[in-house]
Amino acid sequence: MKLREIILDFTSLLDVIMIILFFFVLYSTMDTEKAANKAKEAEQTYNHLIVEQKEINEEAQKDLERIKVADENAAVNQQALNAFDKGDFFTFRLDVTEQSDNWTLSISFGRKRLGSILSQETDDIKGSIRDILERSGFTTEDTYLCILSYDGQQYGTALAFREIDEAIDDIQREYPNLYFSNLNK
Repeated sequence: MKLREIILDFTSLLDVIMIILFFFVLYSTMDTEKAANKAKEAEQTYNHLIVEQKEINEEAQKDLERIKVADENAAVNQQALNAFDKGDFFTFRLDVTEQSDNWTLSISFGRKRLGSILSQETDDIKGSIRDILERSGFTTEDTYLCILSYDGQQYGTALAFREIDEAIDDIQREYPNLYFSNLNK
């Protein structure tokens, strides 16, 4: 018996196996990239949510502080209203000299006269008001109600009122707890 030699050619089989292996590696790499992209997107979303949550927490903290300040201010404002009821309030009385542009601003607290400002003596109304308040012992933290009274029928009142109202607006920046009401008598 003669032994035949059988030569098997595995080249084509090897090619098929290599092609299958190539596609397996290719698709597993693509799946890995997709998973990595999804993970990055999830991480970005998570970081964005953390930033939003911090902003919401900060806003809530600010709102809480505003509420606390408003509560404290409510007590102070109630005291100012009680003082007003007892007659402890500022009166800023504007009197205009007849047929002239000269005016006098008298400042009182309750029944006590604190001082006067004459138009012909000063150009710095705000500074003069501040000086009178400081000399009288009032601080920027004090809360009081104030009345600016004037006679709108008098000649020159409109011009004087504008000047004084502007100065009072400036004073209220320094004394934020002085609340003014205008009274045209």
